Amino acid sequence: MKRIVLTCLAVLLTLAGTSPASAQSGTDLFQQALRKERVDGDLKSAIALYQRILNEHSTDRALSARTLVQLGQAYEKLGNADATSSYQRVIRDYADQSEQVAVARARLGALSAGATVATNGSTLAVRRVWAGADVTGKVSPDGRFLSITDWEAGGNVAIRDLATGQNRRLTDQGSLTGSGGFAEYSVPSPDGKSIAYAWSGSSGSSGGYDLYVVGLDGSKPRVLRAAESGIQHHIPLAWSPDGRQLLAEFTKIDGSRDMMLVAVADGSAKLLKAAGRGLSPGGVFSPDGWYIAWSTMEGFSLFELQTGIESPLIPDRSNHSVMGWAPDGKHILFSSERSGSADAWLVAVAGGKAQGEPVFVKKDWGFLPMGFTRSGAFYYAVNNNVWGVQIAELDSAIGNVLSPSQSAFRHGNMRGSDWSPDGRSLAGIVSSEPSQAVIIRSMDTGEERELRVGERTIGMGSLRWTPDGKAVVVPADEAGKGKSLIRVDVQTGQVTSLMPLPALGGWPRFGFSRDSNTIFYVKKSGLVAHDLRSGQETVVIEKRGLYAGVRSPDGRRVVIAVNESGSQILLVMPAAGGETRELVRVDGEKEIPFWGSPTWTRDGRYVAFLKGIKREAQVPYRNQQWQLWRVAAEGGEPQRMGLNVAGQLTGGLRLHPDGRRVAIDDVKVNLEVWVMENFLPKPESPTRAKRR
Repeated sequence: MKRIVLTCLAVLLTLAGTSPASAQSGTDLFQQALRKERVDGDLKSAIALYQRILNEHSTDRALSARTLVQLGQAYEKLGNADATSSYQRVIRDYADQSEQVAVARARLGALSAGATVATNGSTLAVRRVWAGADVTGKVSPDGRFLSITDWEAGGNVAIRDLATGQNRRLTDQGSLTGSGGFAEYSVPSPDGKSIAYAWSGSSGSSGGYDLYVVGLDGSKPRVLRAAESGIQHHIPLAWSPDGRQLLAEFTKIDGSRDMMLVAVADGSAKLLKAAGRGLSPGGVFSPDGWYIAWSTMEGFSLFELQTGIESPLIPDRSNHSVMGWAPDGKHILFSSERSGSADAWLVAVAGGKAQGEPVFVKKDWGFLPMGFTRSGAFYYAVNNNVWGVQIAELDSAIGNVLSPSQSAFRHGNMRGSDWSPDGRSLAGIVSSEPSQAVIIRSMDTGEERELRVGERTIGMGSLRWTPDGKAVVVPADEAGKGKSLIRVDVQTGQVTSLMPLPALGGWPRFGFSRDSNTIFYVKKSGLVAHDLRSGQETVVIEKRGLYAGVRSPDGRRVVIAVNESGSQILLVMPAAGGETRELVRVDGEKEIPFWGSPTWTRDGRYVAFLKGIKREAQVPYRNQQWQLWRVAAEGGEPQRMGLNVAGQLTGGLRLHPDGRRVAIDDVKVNLEVWVMENFLPKPESPTRAKRR
């Protein structure tokens, strides 16, 4: 009788088209489809999965509406007219799903706007200008050159001639391996004769940015704003049209931002707005110099310079940013996720007010706006970088490499790896859309599980397992709440806040005490112990140039990494405080210094670290060669461990608890500069205007 019942059950399951082993939840299928679409770029497979969800999980109305929206976006990427019918179906059949209906309406509006532009005779043209770019600056108003940081020449300010493809350095004090600094955030002046830029390292121990101006005529750089009390960064955003002033962002030590107007003549500064903490509002001048457009939490607004009055232009709480003000003064280009992805939109403006609804311009426009030229062309950068984690096997006794490195995860765009305390799992962060997540890979089975963190953005700092192996901790930023360390339970996926992070101008390196009750992290050139129970903090050691500190496995010692007068040093000291003892010193003028944090072997006998191989100056920094070394914690000559790593590293290294495997983060850099042309509305001819 029992066999008959089981047989009938098997027949029924077969007729139903599924089995307990093959059944998958709609949510699981949706995540698989998203990965196919956004990580693998396999649109056809993604569409098949979306259609499967609609067939097998039609009773889940929320999921079905979301799937239709995503299906429409996949069709859009293929240039398929079925996108319209997907959005129309959401509006027609899922009126109760208001959020998805709003997205569908926006996408239909964008598609119809694109059709209107085409019928008006304007066809968007997009072309690549520069592949393999070193992108940090802006385009000159005449379109002749880009301002850049030349990383291959020590991080100096340079210009890239767009006609010849040649770089010309404007500064010579940059040094990525010595005591110099480097440039970022460069902006050409309206007449194309000067470059404003932020310089890191020129003010000593502040670790912030000073504001500089340098001419293209060979004159020496001039300091506009040097380091000052309470200010971490001075970042130029835009020149006024007359070239007399700079819109600059002053970032304070506490993380709040002030929008300032800086006089180019003498560096004097005037406060325009206290922007508070959070994402940078950015900012661009109107061509007539009357307004500044910048982002707000509610959308973006116009600030009238003469009156100091700020007026909202577009009330849009989607993630957005102002990209540029068209040279005709009549249109603002901005990025918005109002349609589900970061797309380019155009809004007409007159008299400080929006004229009509925004018009869709381009989907997935890029990541860094580089500005308009006077002809109406808009330059921007595209980030095609590929992040990854490599694993190599070592002989733990003598340090030789037993096998070449190989990819640690099946997921792409991985970083921030760390081994579990028992060594059976490797955790990392995946940086792909639709949101970031923690990936846990079983080293026994190869299975990878994805743990999402909601609407938070995971920072570029460390990932660490808790000592009990029950959770991983990552730094994260949540809109309106600031930065914090969050704990992600590896079994349930539950996310909880562990501790708020101070405004440090970056993401800290951190680690746990053996009992998990204390977190150690670097704060203003000091190693700080934060008690999670009381919230009290104690400075373990304060030393100028300190950038990393790691406790030994037994908790008794700490190895710290220090920048000192162009050299980098590893020091060991008692965890309770006391005298330091030097382990390794690298002269930055003669050798390529350490990269990332050092790490202890599990037995506490050695400290392992990465050091660069000295190369010729013309070899690109991103193609540098790195070697794995170790030094006895009691001192002695460092020993090479036989592992060479090529490329641009993004963090330190993580030794497996058994001492036989090492995980290293790297990135294959691939930045490109593109230009959009022929997308601004054509001006009316005088004849047509008269007929009206």
